[in-house]
Amino acid sequence: MYQRCCLTVWGLLCTVGVAEAGMPSASYTISEASKMRVETLSFFLAGFFLSAFCIMHLWNCLTKEFTILPRITFGKALALVTLWGLLFILVLTMISGARELMTPGAWQKNGATYQLTQPGRK
Repeated sequence: MYQRCCLTVWGLLCTVGVAEAGMPSASYTISEASKMRVETLSFFLAGFFLSAFCIMHLWNCLTKEFTILPRITFGKALALVTLWGLLFILVLTMISGARELMTPGAWQKNGATYQLTQPGRK
């Protein structure tokens, strides 16, 4: 009897449509800026995971030719892609720092970015 009752309740809950009960439904919407941020983040994550999958596949294909190489998992490929990304950030930061050291005072802050100063203007 208990199973029949649970099955009936479960069947009713699965077939229920929208039950507003006289109350206005709250429609949750996000702003355009938030929507663009979510799209950008999801595109970045998709590219990141796709890169890790490609690295895993290429590495594991190389293990057939070079038997000394171990096979890697998807988690290890993610770690490898993350490490390379951090190294690229470090190198690009060093390049931008060297740019400032080699030309002191040539760049002035303009909002969130920098622009070249005009010759003769300080």
